[in-house]
Amino acid sequence: MTSKYNKHPFPVEGWAREEQFRFFKTFTQPFFNVHTQVDITPLYHRCKQQNHSVFLGYLYATLEAARATESFRLRLEGEAVVLYEGVDLSTTVLRHDHSISFVSLPHQPSLAEFCAHSRDLISAAQAGKQLFVGHQGPDLLHLTTLPWFKSTGIEHAYSVNPQEAGVPKIAFGQLEVQPGKVILPLSIALHHALADGYHVHLFLQQMQRVIQDLAEEFSNEMPVQEEPVLPVFSENRL
Repeated sequence: MTSKYNKHPFPVEGWAREEQFRFFKTFTQPFFNVHTQVDITPLYHRCKQQNHSVFLGYLYATLEAARATESFRLRLEGEAVVLYEGVDLSTTVLRHDHSISFVSLPHQPSLAEFCAHSRDLISAAQAGKQLFVGHQGPDLLHLTTLPWFKSTGIEHAYSVNPQEAGVPKIAFGQLEVQPGKVILPLSIALHHALADGYHVHLFLQQMQRVIQDLAEEFSNEMPVQEEPVLPVFSENRL
């Protein structure tokens, strides 16, 4: 596999996590999995009001947060560690025949551009027969979504391919639409040689920041209303 983004050697010697890196690197199954949830209410409203897919909306927020979190851009290369300057994402897409494809969705500078570009790629993949669509490399996130039922966690299938060593894996469950709130369940799997639970915390902080920034950006674009319109939750779909 080739990479799209530039990478740089990440010095392990002297790293605060050097001992942890060398310890977990020897594990047969070195990934740890955290099941949690994120309040995406402002993002949900923005997507609905601007006719964007909520699914693509939270993929965008996930990608932005991962790009801002150093440990999500670290990868293993043999005995060494590299840091990528950026990452894209690869997500499962359900085709018309109910089989799946793995579709690479490149980063875009805005939510609107990401949704428009990704929508076209997904539509083409749904009508096609390819298992892998678009760029495949270590500079990706591996994402999947289970929108049909309530899920509190998932255990991922893992490849022994050394070129995929350290790629974060994130799974999303069915949206929980509550009165005045929309909750996104997600499971985050990280290679323990490259990250600990604290780094999941940093990623979740970044994701909440992205969601808040998108909400503030949208509110600044909206005309001032004399009486605010209260949200009405009547659906639970992507």
